[in-house]
Amino acid sequence: MLQTTRGIVLNYTRYGETSVISHIFTEEFGRQSYMINGVKSRKNKGKNIFLQPLALVDLEVYNKNKSQIQRVKDFKVNTPFFQIPFEPLRRSIAFFMAEVLSKSLTEEHKPHNNLFNFLHQSIEILDSDIQGLENYHLFFLLQLTKPLGFFPNIDNHINSRYFDLNNGHFTDIEPSHKHFMNAWETEILKEISHLGLTQLGLLKLNRESRTQFLEKLLQYYNYHLHGFTKIKSLDILKELFE
Repeated sequence: MLQTTRGIVLNYTRYGETSVISHIFTEEFGRQSYMINGVKSRKNKGKNIFLQPLALVDLEVYNKNKSQIQRVKDFKVNTPFFQIPFEPLRRSIAFFMAEVLSKSLTEEHKPHNNLFNFLHQSIEILDSDIQGLENYHLFFLLQLTKPLGFFPNIDNHINSRYFDLNNGHFTDIEPSHKHFMNAWETEILKEISHLGLTQLGLLKLNRESRTQFLEKLLQYYNYHLHGFTKIKSLDILKELFE
């Protein structure tokens, strides 16, 4: 049965000389794998959209419940990008976000309208003119924990000094293990949680501090998402910050 859905391209796997299996988070079916034939051929340049991380697409698909790889009948770009493909920082943040989503959204994730709408809007924002772009991935990571179900309970612990990454709790006493945010990192966590999109430029972090905080956020993901492994694009992202 032919069905329609919006989708967000996460990544792809090569299949033969000209085809790929594109992994897409869809609005109607959750995460799915689609065979896309002819992507690498000269005659089908339009299909390159399935190679672009975070591409927003409208799909006509044949989805079979017991099939691990689905088929795409037709597609079109839902929202064209004007900045992400052409600016190194935005492009690197897009690769980073796509890799985080690839490791966070498994095949077991069911359709989730709030999550899909949040992601769709977040990607559109990345392509827009926003202040504090260098902090956007930090903001995104923290906000993503809300629909994924492990957002820190910050409002009830505004005066706590440490954040225990393993247990997901704030504490006034430094944990006995090493898996926690120190007092400075915990203050940054609180600050980001209360910043709006128009205020990201107010967060003043140098490259070392931004990287240190980002690594703690990724540790938090690792403790609370099964199978969340090392983010390979992190090294590239680090080099772009001053």
